[in-house]
Amino acid sequence: MTSADQEARDLAQALALLAGEQVDSSPAKEDVWAASMPFGRCGLDGSPREHLIVHGAEEAYLDVLTLDGARVTPIGSNGIVAVEPQTVVRLRARPMAGQRVLVGFQTQDRTPLMGHAAPFTLDGVIPDDYAERLRKAHGIFAEVRGLSSDDRPAFLQALEGFFGGMRQRLAGNEEVAAVAAEARRVGSYDVVDEREFFDFQRSMLDAELLERIRSQDSELFRFPGMFGGITTLFNYLK
Repeated sequence: MTSADQEARDLAQALALLAGEQVDSSPAKEDVWAASMPFGRCGLDGSPREHLIVHGAEEAYLDVLTLDGARVTPIGSNGIVAVEPQTVVRLRARPMAGQRVLVGFQTQDRTPLMGHAAPFTLDGVIPDDYAERLRKAHGIFAEVRGLSSDDRPAFLQALEGFFGGMRQRLAGNEEVAAVAAEARRVGSYDVVDEREFFDFQRSMLDAELLERIRSQDSELFRFPGMFGGITTLFNYLK
């Protein structure tokens, strides 16, 4: 088990290491895997895509469910992978010795997730307790992934029901429509290589930011989240 205090300290230390600071390494643990909350990305009209980059991983994989079936996508060291609309994903990673896995993410419209992503459930009920939320989402993910080969009609029904519910919640949302229109206007959806934006993320890791994360500043740090403790660098741009 973990806590917000522990995650804030560990996240600040891992980000300091990413920023190039000298930090004390954590004790090495053998065969420990980290797994994200399984979550689905809805999107409207095929946008926005979300991009992930993984740091500090000895090996990492993105488990993906789409209407075409299930697949596993390997992620190389510091490699970028896209999460497409109409997919459910789970990231698994084994950290390098003495490190924690960091996952950077951003959407094409350069905003927070805006309701396009949610933990994977079939009944729409998301437990408040983070441990119970993880157990439920991982259990449902494993169940539905098994259906991809054993019972395709049930597999499709599960995914279409999940995405249909998300689309209903997004439909007619004026804020979402305005963000999408602005992203199209400035060309965000046309960017091919996201690496320069991830490099910019890294450049934001200054001493002030790290201390605010360490002290659990509510504007920048959130626990729990889909990937554990989260720092929202988008808010730091203000």
